[in-house]
Amino acid sequence: MSRLAVFRQALRNQGRLTKHRTDPAWARVAVYLLWLTGFTLVFAVSEGLKHKRLGQLLWWTLDLPSHLVLAACITSSFFIAFRSFELAVPARWIDAIMAWRDWRTGLFFSSFSIACSVVGMLVGMRAVDLIWNQDNLPQVTSNGTFWGSFLVVAICITTLTGFLYRARWRREALQARATEAQLKLLQAQIEPHFLFNTLANVQSLIDHDPATAKLMLERFTDYLRASLQQLRHEASTLAQELSMAEAYLSLMQIRMQSRLRYRVDCDPSLPELALPPLLIQPLIENAIHHGLEPRIEGGELVVRAWRDGADLVIDVEDDGPGLAAPPRLRRKGNGVALANIRERLQTRWGPRASLQLEARTPDAEPPGTRARLRMPLQTA
Repeated sequence: MSRLAVFRQALRNQGRLTKHRTDPAWARVAVYLLWLTGFTLVFAVSEGLKHKRLGQLLWWTLDLPSHLVLAACITSSFFIAFRSFELAVPARWIDAIMAWRDWRTGLFFSSFSIACSVVGMLVGMRAVDLIWNQDNLPQVTSNGTFWGSFLVVAICITTLTGFLYRARWRREALQARATEAQLKLLQAQIEPHFLFNTLANVQSLIDHDPATAKLMLERFTDYLRASLQQLRHEASTLAQELSMAEAYLSLMQIRMQSRLRYRVDCDPSLPELALPPLLIQPLIENAIHHGLEPRIEGGELVVRAWRDGADLVIDVEDDGPGLAAPPRLRRKGNGVALANIRERLQTRWGPRASLQLEARTPDAEPPGTRARLRMPLQTA
């Protein structure tokens, strides 16, 4: 993703609560600098227009710096309050709040934002009084007109927030339906292709190696039993996904023989966790196709699943040439499967879920590749 796309994603993620912020630090800093700039300009320009000194020397030396301090306090109030809330409350509270799809969401976020604005404004005005040796805070807080105007602005913010969230829910619902339709199309393309390739392999083995052909048919039957029924459902479990992955790996091992070694490790307490279907197998297919098959000696593939706090983490690792390998050591791909997985994770969990590709052992040769899935724990 480009830096602009990362920044846009970070900007969208500010409207969600999550304990684990996956946006890079520079993107989050840029978002808060944007808020700081916006608050400063709104306050300073309105003050300059009110007193008819916009652009004059007094505006540059007093209004703009003082409102920069005020905006910094309000921005800091937002960051401290929201981040403290995310870290302090249980994960189930955050999940419940983000699951709201009615007036409660707009009321919660607008009320929280108004409270942050009031606290930041009071602290900022006190800081301005201390720096410029003024006494504006008591005059403003005792002014009923000021609080009446603030109440009108608060009501407008609450109404606007509600409409914005309703529009976002509609977009997310449409995106979810489009993603699921894309998944079904992908399944319709993958299943016949894989079916025909496997049957062609069996046919080629029947004459000169009937024992291997029989074993491949048995493994293929296991794979079909594990996959075909659950691929047509919208939900699965970790145990079912790993069972399908093992059946697929067993089948591929017959074809690649000693060139493929694999291992599946799973925390015993996790098998019944809910999981969207067809998340793990595309990563395994990528690891074999791009990492192990191009190598004469093949390699090892490891699938691991474990709990990391409130998250489920699934790694698919291979000891192939790695992401930075020269073109002669790796096959080209179009990235459709990875893009599909990322889109489904984003639609279902937003920034709380991610798919990352990285070198498994950067200092080794070859470095290998690790595909890491991270998503919230969810009981089936």
